[in-house]
Parts: sequence; structure tokens; C-alpha cells
Amino acid sequence: MWYQGDEDEDEDLLCSPAILARRASESWINVPPVEMISQPQTLQRKKSLPDVAGMPRMPDGGGMSREEVSALGSARREEVRRIHEETEKLRANPLLYLVSPQVKDWFSRQQLVILVLFINISLGIMFFKLLT
Repeated sequence: MWYQGDEDEDEDLLCSPAILARRASESWINVPPVEMISQPQTLQRKKSLPDVAGMPRMPDGGGMSREEVSALGSARREEVRRIHEETEKLRANPLLYLVSPQVKDWFSRQQLVILVLFINISLGIMFFKLLT
């Protein structure tokens, strides 16, 4: 019998109002209860990112030069273009998957398993022919 009750309950728990309220309250800085506060305070949001001005700087100026950033960006764009072209080729001709480098690597890693499988099939055929 197929029952999906557990999955539905998990999804309900993730979207329950109590958990959503807790997540929302965690984004605010903790303040003591109202009874302990003599003067009203305004709520402050927690910072989502570290303060860049307060971070230590590297002595040589830090970061990368414009040339390095440009070279890395160009290399990344070229890689994305090449991957996109390769994907288009494979989509146009699915038989190219058989000669792709990934398939060749997989065959080279699985040579022993393929050999054992071939020997087992051969022995099975020979045994079957002996019986008939």
C-alpha cells in the first residue's frame, strides 16, 4: 500500500507558522524582556554581511589586479561558451555521447568489471550449450 503521509507531515512542519515565526524572530537582535527594560528600545536587524570597513587589509593592497580579474573573467566566459557548444553538438547528434571523453574515461575505469562480465556471459553461454 502506498502511503505518503510522512512526506506531507514533513512539508507541513517546514511551512508551519511556528517555524516561520521563529525564523523571522531569529533575524532580529535579541533584547531582554520588556519588564527588564526601563526605557523602550528600537529593534535593530542583524547584519547579513560582515562589515567590510572593519575587515583586515592585506599589506600589498589586497585583492587582484584588474588584469587578473579580466583574464579570469575571459577564461570563464570561454569555458562557458565551449561547454554550451559541446552541449549543442550532443543535442544535435546523440551518437556523439559514445565517443565523448566522459564515456571513454568511464570505460577505462570499468575495464576489469567489463572483462569479468564478458567472461561470465561467455561461460554461461558455454554451459547452456553443454546442457542442450
